[in-house]
Amino acid sequence: MILYPTETLYALGVNALDLQEIAKLYVLKGRDESKPSSWLVRSLADIEKYAEVSEVAAKIAMQFLPGQLTLVLRARNTVPEYRRKFENEVSFRISSDPVAQKVIAEFMEEYDAPLTCTSANVSGLSTLGTAGEILQQFGEKAKMITKIIDDGPRKGLASTIVRVIGDEVTILREGEITEDEIRKAIE
Repeated sequence: MILYPTETLYALGVNALDLQEIAKLYVLKGRDESKPSSWLVRSLADIEKYAEVSEVAAKIAMQFLPGQLTLVLRARNTVPEYRRKFENEVSFRISSDPVAQKVIAEFMEEYDAPLTCTSANVSGLSTLGTAGEILQQFGEKAKMITKIIDDGPRKGLASTIVRVIGDEVTILREGEITEDEIRKAIE
């Protein structure tokens, strides 16, 4: 389990295709298993391996990724069954942070799998801006984190979450990227 920085906040990463690692992540966060985690990948080509990327989704991705966007798409059969149970959708991030880019490049090279990209906090509590504060929030459970990449404070807004199924676009959470910017990108 990796604690790593992104361009917005710190994230927790485990092999997104490994059910045992996912279970550990949920124990650490105290998170309900019905709330799936986003996946960090390197590129749009990686997303296309796991999800259906419509023309509209591709336009949004080309405009805002890498960056502060989480893109929710219909899952392909290459996604494990346990993950497809969540409305048969998967959410993706491509980070613009150089440290996160290095982490995912090395991880996918070694494991040929995405890395989870979930906020580094105890479920229901605030996401803090430094690795030290995050570890303190987890208390004794912080020992579950096997690799910590501390790259200084992160103070960004959480990513904008956009669901794109075919041509239908739904803004699930507005962050740094506004709904107007998303709508203009697909005009």
